[in-house]
Amino acid sequence: MKIDKVCILGGGTSGFMTSSMLAKYREESGLDFDIRLVHSETIGSIGVGESTLFNINYLFRYLELTDKDWMKPCNATYKTSVRFEDFYKHGTYFHYPFGATREDADIRLWFTLKELYPETFTPERAALYFNPNNIFCEKNKLSDNVVSDGSGYHFDSYLLGEYLRKYSEKRGVEIVNDTFKSATLREDGYIESLICENGTYEADLFIDCSGFRSLLLGGVMEEEYISFGDTLINNKALVTKVPYTDKEKQLKNYTNSVALKNGWCWETPLWDSLAYGYVHTNKFATEEEIEQEFFEHVGEVDYRTLHFKTGRYKRGWVKNVVAVGLSYGFLEPLEATGIATTLENIFRLLECISKRDMFYTKVDRDAFNHHISLETDGFRGFVESHYYLSSRDDTEYWRHLTEDVDYVWDTTGFGYQEFLDRIIVRRDLTFDGSYSITGLLFVTAGMNYSCFSKAFTISGCNPDDYFANAVIFNDHIKELEISTEDHPSTYNYLKKKIYSRSLLGVTI
Repeated sequence: MKIDKVCILGGGTSGFMTSSMLAKYREESGLDFDIRLVHSETIGSIGVGESTLFNINYLFRYLELTDKDWMKPCNATYKTSVRFEDFYKHGTYFHYPFGATREDADIRLWFTLKELYPETFTPERAALYFNPNNIFCEKNKLSDNVVSDGSGYHFDSYLLGEYLRKYSEKRGVEIVNDTFKSATLREDGYIESLICENGTYEADLFIDCSGFRSLLLGGVMEEEYISFGDTLINNKALVTKVPYTDKEKQLKNYTNSVALKNGWCWETPLWDSLAYGYVHTNKFATEEEIEQEFFEHVGEVDYRTLHFKTGRYKRGWVKNVVAVGLSYGFLEPLEATGIATTLENIFRLLECISKRDMFYTKVDRDAFNHHISLETDGFRGFVESHYYLSSRDDTEYWRHLTEDVDYVWDTTGFGYQEFLDRIIVRRDLTFDGSYSITGLLFVTAGMNYSCFSKAFTISGCNPDDYFANAVIFNDHIKELEISTEDHPSTYNYLKKKIYSRSLLGVTI
């Protein structure tokens, strides 16, 4: 099918990311096709403090946007790691840092050393062993090298949506404020037009960015929905923003995720405030108990409640409808997979329709559906590992996740079976460049789990043979700490690089 007209239903981050990339492709390719985005300004977007994985850099590079272009208007800060507090046990933490891991890192040696010298090779230090740049997270400092080596972002998702809206409009995307009512179908089941309150909009390809309502894919096309609710049980978040009291100390270069009694709370440092969100379920606690727990963590604040569901549709591209973002699926906020999966859908869609200059057939739909199902299910398996690897047993919530949940075996992508195969059968967490496997190493080490049998590791093993490793590692950490002394705090780095104002050529 030849695409002469594209209609995107829904704005927000996913809608305007899609329109921006299509507009940029149209500009670079010289092809002549219409792009229209229809959304209701009265509905708006979720608009919370959002954090991302590294793949958002591919979006900005494609759009030819530098950090100085977009970060300040979007209240953004750098994210170089995810810190998990109390997920393994109370009083513990571990990092999953971005950026390159040590090529010479001996994975088996780590799991040997942590048995022989547990006070030196702790879960908290695993990230430093595999990625020395994590010292910048520990000291809350930044450098150009750390940012360029691997950085995601924290930002206000509403502001980013508005920024990309302007980007799209500047490149000729027609933005229409209207409310969807229904769709007219051709005899073959393809959508012919969208009927809204104020107009009717025809197109050859319709992109569904309508959020959890999934008005086109789930609604009009009636695609089958696959729930993840049996294993990813969280379905709500209490969200708020609070002002800094000590910005230099509180503005971190990582997202902090804190395990609580009935879920976990994100702590996302934006430039002007701290964004919090208690991700939870009421399966084991009342609304009042959840609220009190949230207040104990952040103080008594005004908040709003966001509801979400975990799962995905069987296919993301059906006939001439493609779903992007929440309209296709969602896991939960842990590990910032929402933006990541949204971007994967956009990248794959652009790939499929650009191969033959806005012409597609069934093979393109199948390629799209195959890729995004693998990607989403892989993220699902990775997110689940943060729960089934926990040693928490102090609440009914955590006992349920670690003892009672039957995690899915027969899934595409990285899942529970793949985890067990790597840990138990192959005993292999070798870096392979994939997000799930690299992340799994940090989560496994951070949860103090091992690929190897401690009984055989310590049997007949002389700790003195490995003493030098402990000395070298302790000395290395001291050297790393010294190396950060002359670098600015995260706050001062951002203040100088992104948020400075120039007056008569003087930076202030």
